[in-house]
Amino acid sequence: MTLEKLVRYLQNNQKVALLAFVSGAAMVLLALRIGLRDWHFIFLAWNLFLAWVPLVFIKWVWEQEVKRQVPFGLLMIYLVIWLLFFPNAPYIITDLKHLRGVPENMIWFDAIMIFTFSVAGFLTGLYSIRIVHRIITQRWNERLAWATILIAMFMSGFGVFLGRYGRWNSWDIVTQPGALARGIFASLRDPLAIRHTFTFSFVLMLLYFAFHIFAELKQNERTHKYS
Repeated sequence: MTLEKLVRYLQNNQKVALLAFVSGAAMVLLALRIGLRDWHFIFLAWNLFLAWVPLVFIKWVWEQEVKRQVPFGLLMIYLVIWLLFFPNAPYIITDLKHLRGVPENMIWFDAIMIFTFSVAGFLTGLYSIRIVHRIITQRWNERLAWATILIAMFMSGFGVFLGRYGRWNSWDIVTQPGALARGIFASLRDPLAIRHTFTFSFVLMLLYFAFHIFAELKQNERTHKYS
């Protein structure tokens, strides 16, 4: 993609441009951190990349759906793939735990840096959820869309637990499905996993609800302005 095409794409996709700006700001802070101190937090770049994967994928699915309705079976496969990678977006917020080992003179810089990465990850995740919401609403109805989002948030809360405490990755379902299944089964009996899942999924749902309402209000304002 040439620079001119990239600029045109971002002009036509302002939400993606905003997310790219926030992500770019996070990467600038990381570059400064590397220059000031060391490469300790380089993993944040990889985590942010993984947070973008479900958004880029589901946006592509949405574009296919707009052009021509995707066959039901294929759409289900797409949504499952999206769900497998989605927990990577809110997962970044758990990287705040690394502040415990930060030197005193770097604590505020590192806190702001990780917070910026967390915001970037959360926003990309919320936008990808909204696209899923639109796909299901357009294909079926609003009630089914909300039910699907609720289930997805609950499963994502559990996925974040598996990633942070079990150190499992999205692709382990392909590379080591047996071990992952045993890890999931063990976690289902873990009180910490249950508390974490309910708490994290509640926060995710609350944030998405606020994000959705805000987006709808902005859309209504734009409609009334030009009506």
